[in-house]
Amino acid sequence: MSPVEVQVAAIADNVSRAERVTAGELLALLGNASYPMVILVLSVLNMIPGPPGYGGTIALAIMAVTVTMLVGRPLRLGGWIGRLPLPGRLLERMIGQMRWLAQLIARVSRPRLGALTGPRSEYFLGIFILVVSLPMVLPIPFINAVPNTGIAVICVSRINRDGFGVLLGMLIAVIGLGIAGGAIWAAISLAQTVLAA
Repeated sequence: MSPVEVQVAAIADNVSRAERVTAGELLALLGNASYPMVILVLSVLNMIPGPPGYGGTIALAIMAVTVTMLVGRPLRLGGWIGRLPLPGRLLERMIGQMRWLAQLIARVSRPRLGALTGPRSEYFLGIFILVVSLPMVLPIPFINAVPNTGIAVICVSRINRDGFGVLLGMLIAVIGLGIAGGAIWAAISLAQTVLAA
């Protein structure tokens, strides 16, 4: 098993033992998991459809964890985001998608381009994830899936020390960012048209 598959299996075991899980408790269940794994969990959660405001809330959580990583603070998710309950069915889908993604990437992933997965790359990738996550805070439908797929690929590749996978994830995220930008522009144009009518 690849490193990311081992970590996903451990997370699945921890989640299956819990009766009720909030966003903050999920981070606690991750224990000593690396920041890429925590961001991976949140990005996969944000690929699953949810009620209005769900995507923006998870995007804020991704940004909070990323900022915490960048400033070197202990990982914690408090406040209203930390108290957000996560339905059991949602967690099951999250684990299923994480396993599928980890197994898919593990087939082609191997250690390479180490400069993109080492400690020196952490700051740059953290800023990149913040930029990609920012538009996802807005309540615009269908703009989260592609950027979050890119973030997830980056995280899985970092855990597997695959720099080529990191580059691929960044490309997917940039495409997603372009889609999000187009959706935001369309929403603004529609609002202007409605207000001018």
